[in-house]
Amino acid sequence: MAGIRASRFVATSFAAISIASIAPAQENTIQPAPLAEPAPAATSGTAGDEIVITARRRDESSLAVPVAVTAVGTAQIERQNITSLSDLAKVVPGLKVGEVSGGVGGTIVLRGVGTTAGSNPSFEQTVSTNIDGIQLSRGSALRLGQIDMRTIEILKGPQALFFGKNSPAGVISVKTADPGDKLEVTARAGYEFNARETRADFVLSTPVTSTLGIRIALSASSMEGWRINDSGPAQAAANAIIPGAVSGYESRGPDKLFYFGRGTLKWQPTSDFDFRGKFTYSRDNGVGYQQSGGFQRIYCPNGMAFQANQAAALNGGVANAALASALAADNCKADNHYANGNINPNFLAGSPGLSNPAGVGNYLQIIGSGEINYRPSSAFTLTAISGYVRQTEFRYDTYGNAPSDAVAALDFYGRTRYTQLSQEIRLASTFDGPINFLVGAYIDDTKLTTNTVPLVNGAVFDHRIDGNAYSGFAQATWNILSDLELAGGARVTREKRELGIKRNGVPQPLSVTHATFDNLSPEGTLTYRPTQRLTFYGAYKRGFKSGGFATPVNGGPPIAAPGPNYLYKPEKVRGFEIGAKALLLDGTLRLNSAAYSYLYSDLQVNSLDNSTGAPVIRVTNAAAARVKGIEGDFVFRPREISDFDLHGALSYNHANYSDFLATCYIGQTIQMGCDQNPNAAGVFQGQQLAGHALVNAPRWNAGIGFNIERPLGSRLKIGVGSDGVYKSSYNPHPEAAPGARQKAVWFLDGSVHLFRDDRLWDVALVGRNLTNEYRVDVASNAGQTGIGARTGTSLAGGLADLNGNVNRGRELLLQFTIRPGVR
Repeated sequence: MAGIRASRFVATSFAAISIASIAPAQENTIQPAPLAEPAPAATSGTAGDEIVITARRRDESSLAVPVAVTAVGTAQIERQNITSLSDLAKVVPGLKVGEVSGGVGGTIVLRGVGTTAGSNPSFEQTVSTNIDGIQLSRGSALRLGQIDMRTIEILKGPQALFFGKNSPAGVISVKTADPGDKLEVTARAGYEFNARETRADFVLSTPVTSTLGIRIALSASSMEGWRINDSGPAQAAANAIIPGAVSGYESRGPDKLFYFGRGTLKWQPTSDFDFRGKFTYSRDNGVGYQQSGGFQRIYCPNGMAFQANQAAALNGGVANAALASALAADNCKADNHYANGNINPNFLAGSPGLSNPAGVGNYLQIIGSGEINYRPSSAFTLTAISGYVRQTEFRYDTYGNAPSDAVAALDFYGRTRYTQLSQEIRLASTFDGPINFLVGAYIDDTKLTTNTVPLVNGAVFDHRIDGNAYSGFAQATWNILSDLELAGGARVTREKRELGIKRNGVPQPLSVTHATFDNLSPEGTLTYRPTQRLTFYGAYKRGFKSGGFATPVNGGPPIAAPGPNYLYKPEKVRGFEIGAKALLLDGTLRLNSAAYSYLYSDLQVNSLDNSTGAPVIRVTNAAAARVKGIEGDFVFRPREISDFDLHGALSYNHANYSDFLATCYIGQTIQMGCDQNPNAAGVFQGQQLAGHALVNAPRWNAGIGFNIERPLGSRLKIGVGSDGVYKSSYNPHPEAAPGARQKAVWFLDGSVHLFRDDRLWDVALVGRNLTNEYRVDVASNAGQTGIGARTGTSLAGGLADLNGNVNRGRELLLQFTIRPGVR
């Protein structure tokens, strides 16, 4: 029935747009503008601020571009205080952004497709991030915020033609602000009450000469944390049984400092040449991830946290039920409470340079970019973008999810360093005739070094992965008629990967050390625009995400020859979508709708099994998955009510595996579906997940909201806004453990702004997640819980406790902004 309702919804959307546009089309005497030209900026009473979209590497209006895109402009970024990619999940239904521990950094899911994040730092995102033309496909970018953003484009579906590798599910494209032609100074200070977070931002932008401008953006914040550690009561009860059982804990988390700075230089000596250089530095310093992140125990099959192994280790290897009960402080729910103690000082003693019992999580990101645009004539534009990216991470913590730290096997430190050099060159034509083209080439050189080492007596396995990518792309557009455009193109890509592993400096044997991946991703789009206010399009697309090598070794003996094979296969997608965009009711109503169907093959799945204490990273390829659905959104700005808009979105997304022989979750019996792939002893090890939804793939997503401004006296104004985002139920566990399933939820945000009409100053109260709802975006097994020997048998009672990364709770931010340059 849901599929029938979805089909009716998209059919109705397309029909409504078509019918509503007939009358304006008959009366409109203005000739349609070329499809690639941006429409004029919206005026009062027009539905939505017109944002220039660069999805096809040229400037187009959001109404004209034949791509499913959600664009967030400067006004919305400021109004909703969007300072990180994670904040976008509250703005865009169907988008999920989550941070995890380890070098993988996090995960982005769009239309139900994304990289499942365990702790494999070699994994790249299925939804990539592009910041000022620099392609980033690693989740580490999610940890470090982006300040002073001008526009954000969320491009849905495969984007291989224009954005290249690792974008088979979409791209988040960020354009940061450039210098303007006048002095601009903005200072902002804010305090968020629930997390006890203090924040300050500063922006200075000024022309130096008539052809040269600079812009500097700075930000710093300090947070005590929105999570409450319940290890206090456990400490008293446990230490009464065995003194020193709980050696210490942090009262709140995340406890961290954040620093950010970006410098921009823009030089345009002539109308034919311009240069834009940007350098971004961001650092996040805090305690260990268990204290500073959102990871906690979310499900306990026995009704309370399993702490028998911790208790036995504290009691000389002998079971102690009373101590286990005292340590079971975690309520096993997704909320703002967790129970995690500090690292045992005895385990730190054997690790020189590691001294903080609360652990450490230090993350650094540097992005440098240089863009040159040269127009040798009115018919050609040559663009060159050079990029440098450096990401470094150092972390250590205990992963016991317990008030005590008695099992050294759960304590790790790790280092990850990633560097990327890239170069892209594009040549675009702007002929007066019906045919134009864009051609380009892209290369990059990447180096990843990483290790995760047991804190006590751990051998250091250094993984090094060197990579190179070479690609060329071309697209031609043909205006068959003044209102009909055919565009076609393709990108050809070759990627190389090389893996080397050293144990304590000694090279280890591996059966496969080199891999090359070749791909051709074509794309074709037919766009029909009968008026300047109506666009229909249909597209066929292919996409590609490179294969690679896992980095799973976390200690142990030397690797025996001939060595294992850590190679996983590339991920591919093909399919189509159709869409319609319209500006109706005399420009007061903007409608967008799209329907899509894509087939993914060899979808990369990453999961973490730490039930034995020593984490085992599993990397598998799901044979096939089908993702299909419909989506629509609107913005309504009635002329009768000035400075008011009503906006909303609704999507139905059916993202299911059609063939995936997955590993079983811990304690999954034959009766529960663990009935595939028996080992030599006849114990089953696999389950068939065909028909199951993908990880983090709710069927329904929706959003509704409004904004309104009203005068208060001669110079004052007040602005009020609210947004609600709905997600239906979903499962964030890679093996679909039922205990991890998340219920449907509404998230509610709101803001109130009091400001002078010239924006000289602004006082705002911004609320996010006002209903204080908590959901999980990444789930895995809790360390040393469950009975692995019962997995794949008929013996019940072996289910593991589950951990999850929980979203931030209610935020109440009081913020003051001043712009002394405004007159």
